[in-house]
Amino acid sequence: MTNTTPTLAAILLLTGAPALACAGENPPVARSGDRPQRAVNYTKLARSLVRHPNNPVIEVGEKGAWNDQTLGCFTVLDAGDTFHFYSGGAQFGKKKNVGMATSKDGVNWIYSEKNPLFPGAMPYAIKVGETFRLYHPAGGGLQMRTSQDGFNWSEPKKVFESVMDPCVVRVAENKFHLYYCGNGGRKMIGGKNGWVFKNFLATSEDGVTWKKQPKMNLPFGPEGSWDSTSQAGPCVLKLDDTFHMWYLGSANNWTGKTGDTMVWRIGHATSPDGLKWTKSAREPVLDLGKLGAWDGGSMLSFDIIFRDGKFLFWYAASPTKHGDETKMRIQIGHGTSK
Repeated sequence: MTNTTPTLAAILLLTGAPALACAGENPPVARSGDRPQRAVNYTKLARSLVRHPNNPVIEVGEKGAWNDQTLGCFTVLDAGDTFHFYSGGAQFGKKKNVGMATSKDGVNWIYSEKNPLFPGAMPYAIKVGETFRLYHPAGGGLQMRTSQDGFNWSEPKKVFESVMDPCVVRVAENKFHLYYCGNGGRKMIGGKNGWVFKNFLATSEDGVTWKKQPKMNLPFGPEGSWDSTSQAGPCVLKLDDTFHMWYLGSANNWTGKTGDTMVWRIGHATSPDGLKWTKSAREPVLDLGKLGAWDGGSMLSFDIIFRDGKFLFWYAASPTKHGDETKMRIQIGHGTSK
């Protein structure tokens, strides 16, 4: 029997989709001498995120630029002495392209003269050995590109089915996790029958050939709560023996019709194995900004890195609710844990 139901990715890639990227390889916790070190309470730090006072730190491009209307889903890669930022962007109502920027401090960014790099959206970057890898959905599947410098990229290679918000984590020498957003079915909410979103997991020995893991479980919140209906944008770090996930949560569904909107906030959960997750609290770790502020309408993407004993994070947000991203004004904020 042929399934004629449109896929979630097909609907949202046409109408705009929530996205979230995440940090790649995780630096070890610093230790000095032979003195015993106090264990880091990562969960406490994860729930003490403070916005930078001069947000947004990455704004849309100048008039006529490839991203003069909006940015979007993004990823930040810690390349040692430099941060690399990759993001989807668009002019008003036009298709998205992926571009990049670099920074020494995570606050002051310089766009690359090579922008835009290639067509697409929802990029996620890691570094494996000396090779940069960038994953992004396009052409009916999850594509992977490689680079030796993070600026010049190979042609894409399809490595998985079409997904949204890919987040690839190297958890061991020969073990990779791919967290992604996918179709959670349809649900009637407030008289509106629409798609709901859910986060999933696939695993791989090389980051190229993937196998779905059907047992991944991040519970929804209770009815009426901020994350009661949909999840998206998983961003995962493995710190010591615990997995930490930051994710987008919403109480809305999505029909894909013109004018339909959603509101997303950022939550946090932990897991001993990357499969079964427990939320660290009932409330989001990063909520909306003030009404009318550049980040007062909806969160759209999130990335985080642990470095020098604290979290550095970035988030995409807009002053309006989430709808057609090519007609929104999505920009990037920054912050750290206390």
